Amino acid sequence: MGAFNNNARNLTPDNNGKRESVSLEMIDFNPEWQFKDSKTGVFYKNGIIPQKLFITFLGGNIQPESAKRAIDILEKMFQSGVLTNCEYIRIADYNEVINAPFSTRILYANSLNRLNSTYNCRPSITYICGASLLLKTMLRLFASYVKQLFIFVPTVQDAFVKINTGPNLDRVERDRKIVLSQQEIDQFATLCGHILFNESFTFDEKLNGVSPDNPLHDLYTIISLLNNDLRELQKTEKEQKKQIEDALEDFRMLNSQLSVQKKNVEEKEQIQQILIKNLTQARKEAETANRAKSEFLANLSHEIITPLHAVIGMTDLLCSTSLNSEQKTYTDTIQMSTQQLHQLLNNILEFSKNVSGKLDSEQSIFDIRRLFDDISSLLLDEALKKRLLLTFAIPNSIPTPLLGYPAFLLKVLINLVENAIKFSEKGEIVVSIRHLSETSDDITLCISVKDSGIGIPEGKKELILQQFTQLDSSATRKAGGTGLGLAIAKQLIEFMGGTLNLCSVEHEGSEFWFILAFIKPQENSNLPKAFTAMQERVSPSEKELSGSQQSIENALPINNRILLVEDNSVNQRVAKAMLNKLGCTVDIAANGFEALDALQQNTYALVIMDLQMPLMGGLEATKEIRKQATGRINPNIPIIAMTANATKEDHNNCLKAGMNDFISKPVMMTTLQTLLQKWVQ
Repeated sequence: MGAFNNNARNLTPDNNGKRESVSLEMIDFNPEWQFKDSKTGVFYKNGIIPQKLFITFLGGNIQPESAKRAIDILEKMFQSGVLTNCEYIRIADYNEVINAPFSTRILYANSLNRLNSTYNCRPSITYICGASLLLKTMLRLFASYVKQLFIFVPTVQDAFVKINTGPNLDRVERDRKIVLSQQEIDQFATLCGHILFNESFTFDEKLNGVSPDNPLHDLYTIISLLNNDLRELQKTEKEQKKQIEDALEDFRMLNSQLSVQKKNVEEKEQIQQILIKNLTQARKEAETANRAKSEFLANLSHEIITPLHAVIGMTDLLCSTSLNSEQKTYTDTIQMSTQQLHQLLNNILEFSKNVSGKLDSEQSIFDIRRLFDDISSLLLDEALKKRLLLTFAIPNSIPTPLLGYPAFLLKVLINLVENAIKFSEKGEIVVSIRHLSETSDDITLCISVKDSGIGIPEGKKELILQQFTQLDSSATRKAGGTGLGLAIAKQLIEFMGGTLNLCSVEHEGSEFWFILAFIKPQENSNLPKAFTAMQERVSPSEKELSGSQQSIENALPINNRILLVEDNSVNQRVAKAMLNKLGCTVDIAANGFEALDALQQNTYALVIMDLQMPLMGGLEATKEIRKQATGRINPNIPIIAMTANATKEDHNNCLKAGMNDFISKPVMMTTLQTLLQKWVQ
């Protein structure tokens, strides 16, 4: 309201008995030193003449929450240094105070005492404005506690008048003697006893008090005030006790619930342990069953392929002889049927391997254009037999070396193209690549196989990619097969990170497509070696299934001695006949021991070694041959594995044992011829 009066002198009289007058207009009411709560009606407003005077206006029902807020303001005001190392005059206007509970008064009084002590200041006199009789009595109780001299005046203006003229204390009235009777003392003592010991007693000033002119009137007023405060404290204590009892009851209930929950958790943990134990046992049983299945399929493959090898080999030999047209028809039928049987067996074994999660996870570098050439050489004749045009479209922007899964990609495309050939009677089959995106490290391609075949009805598109499912399952269907080709392609594409999609219109044709990302190898990558590794992973039967057979007459005139290590007599006759047909002299050993003896006695250009044989198998025999210490056997002689087990694991085991190459039964003449050209000098 007014500015700081930094030049104000002491408000006590000077040597001439004069004092400087002060007024409300001289006081600074800083906005930070006040608040008003519109909801409760409580307000608190402070003003200061620095180091001289401190005035407070307050009103409403001042509960502890409001008092704490007022104390925060009081703290800020003292921290500003306006009352430091001084005595000051205090003015408090209570004209609009409705109520101030005992706890509120104690809280505020403690804070004011603390601040006075901290900042080395104290009020020399305090003017209380507009206090009721009850409030005056209460403040008299606090006078000694707050170490202040209280003077009660009606208004703030009366306080300024007394400050400017000097306090006029009626010492005669203060020193007046009071005469009390014993009866009045006993009556007062009885009243105090009721207040202290009778909780149901309520002090009523009209019933229990005395008239204002009685000398004990102020004491009775003090008793009334103390009684109200005591009842307030008792009420608060009961409420707190009730809250504690309720909290204890809630705690007991919560503890009981926790005990039940703990018991439930323990039971669930026991059930979980049982489930884990059962799942562990079930997993072991599943793994055992899976191993048994794999072993069964491997043994089944070996046992079926062994006689199939004889049938295919002998048929191959028979086809190379002079036959009349009728015989040629019979042998061609036998040859086609055995090749289809072999392909079916391979598909079943491969599907089982895919389902069991035994796919090879090793990537290699390959030439995608060369891969398309391989597909063309494998399937072009089959397409031409049905007068279908098989074309391949690959943009020049596609880089030549890519890192991925070439064997899987080759298998996928062979299955998709074969499927297109099978269900197309006319038109064209297009295998194409579309460039989607590319970075310095990788490239994303969309690969599709599109045909002009019978198409797929809308309602059967979801079924066509399921295993063992064909579009036409009736007894009069035109195309045979197990329905595994697309299922295997779908599995392999998903393993490589893509999804097999289908677009088809019935009677117009179908398009199968998928998107794959490939890594672009660095310049120092060894492309030829990696691509050779890819070629070795391709099953020979895929290369031979639809390819035109080379004429046996074109075989090189090889006159070299070959050691055939094979325990099955039928396979011995088949392999020997094929090798003889190719111009080789063949010695036969029935197991590894016989092979070691033969190699010590004779010189051979090549060893063709079966893996599963009695007494000593092919892997053990190869390890013995590769030992340099014997000096009786050429340790560097080329050794070719020939077995019905055509997995990558078998291939790796052969290479680790020291073998040079690997061919799978059944073996065709063209495969054997290529092998001899490669290893026999």
